[in-house]
Amino acid sequence: MGTLLSKGLKAISIEHRLPWRLAKAIEQLDELVNEKILRRKQLKSINLALSTLCDADCIFCPSDRGEKIKQKIMPLSYAEKIIDEIASRKFRRRHRVKRVVISEGGEPFLNQDIIEILRLIKSRLPQVLVWINTNFQTVSPDKSRTILEEGLIGHIGCNIDGSNAQNYFSVKRLDYDLVMHNLKEFLRIRNELNSRVGLTVRILSLHKYIHTIHEKLGVYPKKLKDLGLINIPDDTPIIVEQLKKILDMNKDIIYVSGISRWAEREQVDISKIDYKKYHCGMLERIESEAFIAPDGSWYICCDDSKNEVVLGNVITQSIDEVFHNQRRKRIIQMLKERRFAEIGGPCKTVICCCGPIEDMDEKIEGHGS
Repeated sequence: MGTLLSKGLKAISIEHRLPWRLAKAIEQLDELVNEKILRRKQLKSINLALSTLCDADCIFCPSDRGEKIKQKIMPLSYAEKIIDEIASRKFRRRHRVKRVVISEGGEPFLNQDIIEILRLIKSRLPQVLVWINTNFQTVSPDKSRTILEEGLIGHIGCNIDGSNAQNYFSVKRLDYDLVMHNLKEFLRIRNELNSRVGLTVRILSLHKYIHTIHEKLGVYPKKLKDLGLINIPDDTPIIVEQLKKILDMNKDIIYVSGISRWAEREQVDISKIDYKKYHCGMLERIESEAFIAPDGSWYICCDDSKNEVVLGNVITQSIDEVFHNQRRKRIIQMLKERRFAEIGGPCKTVICCCGPIEDMDEKIEGHGS
């Protein structure tokens, strides 16, 4: 791709066999022109769902993730096709992908090929930041050592949502002692290797989630089975102090999570939503990021837990083809026009999506990036 000017100059350089330096300058001009033309129409981040399965059952997460797709684990061959396209010269001339996020839709370490996929990304996309989110339940010390020794990631994130086994289990239905053991081993190995990998820990206490949902939606969380937990104290300050004792606050960050309401969509009466009052808080990301399910479906965004609004498939098509297709352009325009009910899927309950100020994370401690 290039302008008529750059194409004409290249044709002249070929026909008249111009000096190498001049031909190189013309090539650089062509790339500069392309970058300026495409800077507002390019992908900057790829979000890969290596798995839509999860070993947790968090009170704030929907249970229907990946409901519309049969394939729950991304095959190594699919990941390789996606990575190869991103690494190709043709793709890099059109897009500037700076980050690959491994976590969309489920727990990535349930994909048995995760280490090989991370190795592929490192070998073929060495300049890209790899960010992975996990609950640490299945991140064994052996896996931590492999990832850190080989430099397979640039950053890792997790949630610690309880200060003790009982509170943590009430939020996530996971083994607190095992999670904390794996997290501490990761930190120990990181220190041993003097690794620069940063860790972001988010906290969403049961107290905060229950009371925010009740205040904003007038209902209690759908997954709250024991109403006796309504009066549970907020243990966020205790969790913060516990984390500060084990983290390196020059590398790591602690956030108190904002409240996403995506697990409560079924409790919302869409007939009462005044769509003109809401905007798509994910619009900027939808325009510049790809969200890819295990079967290659490119779905609208990370709030689409069921993978309902699909824009194309990057296995049967190229990423660039889906990026430029008419369906994607039409959906983005409809989002800008706040035609959420017409789009359907998660958009029809836009009140539960990311965007409002109460959904934003609050940084508590740390200087990591």
